[in-house]
Amino acid sequence: MIDLLEYALALAAHRNFVRAAKQLGISQPTLTRGIQELEEQFGTKLFDRTPRGVFPTAVGEIVISGARRISRGVDDLKKEVRSFESLEKALLKVGVGPLVAQTWMPDAVIALLAQYPSIEIHVSTYEWWDLIPQLVGQHIELAVGELVEDLEGQGEIAFIPLPHRPLAFFCRAGHPLTRLKNPTIEQIGQYPMASTKLPLRAAEDFGGTRTLGKLAQNGLYFEPQISCQTFGVCLRIIKDTDNIGIAPTAQLARIDANAGFSVIPFDAPSLRTNYGIMHLRDRSLTPSARVFVAHALAKEKAYFD
Repeated sequence: MIDLLEYALALAAHRNFVRAAKQLGISQPTLTRGIQELEEQFGTKLFDRTPRGVFPTAVGEIVISGARRISRGVDDLKKEVRSFESLEKALLKVGVGPLVAQTWMPDAVIALLAQYPSIEIHVSTYEWWDLIPQLVGQHIELAVGELVEDLEGQGEIAFIPLPHRPLAFFCRAGHPLTRLKNPTIEQIGQYPMASTKLPLRAAEDFGGTRTLGKLAQNGLYFEPQISCQTFGVCLRIIKDTDNIGIAPTAQLARIDANAGFSVIPFDAPSLRTNYGIMHLRDRSLTPSARVFVAHALAKEKAYFD
């Protein structure tokens, strides 16, 4: 119908089938059949063929007026799509876990804005077990955080795994643990922990250390004695108490050497991140999401390297 209306607009402008067909880049018979089909669809004659040229009928004028409005609307829609595809005007909603939000995520956002300054991006922080419900509810397009168990079995979620990055316990300088060369988990577990809520796999190595924390009643996560989403809050507590913390070694390396913190020399299989970038499998990523994923992968690598 849009093509047929374009035929009518060209014919009304040129008042001649030959010139109108030339403008449209089609043959005259094709234009003639198109106008006939349009007249059949409206059930009335739209053009008068006269020796002086082709002129719209009264009803034809109504159709021509409406066709102009539709043509302008189509042009505007094309411009909007081109703008969206070029990321001149786009909205991206990303959900992230607390640790991701406070490490390399800002770098990825900055890189995206440097490339497309006018893009609108909403970054929301969720507990890691809330990320998939937010995705399924289509409140966000991308989720970056802990990959839950059996994620491959959840066919609706596609994901890009990120490298496993080392985590480490840390404490204030002068903490009793700093006097031990290689403290055991039992010795570390004598002190409370101030950190974000941790995945269940953390319990494999220190779930029995009651002072560190405990399993949540709903069984979803390991809850430290002092639970705080913000790394800065954790640092403030750890600096002036005997609480210990846990963070990526790359994040700890960015703390000023004179800030008064010490890494606790202890390693365990659970002291690794298990993160990924997730999205709904049956929905194509928008152009802004595709570009963001590329920046996210690059900035995650740069942060930890």
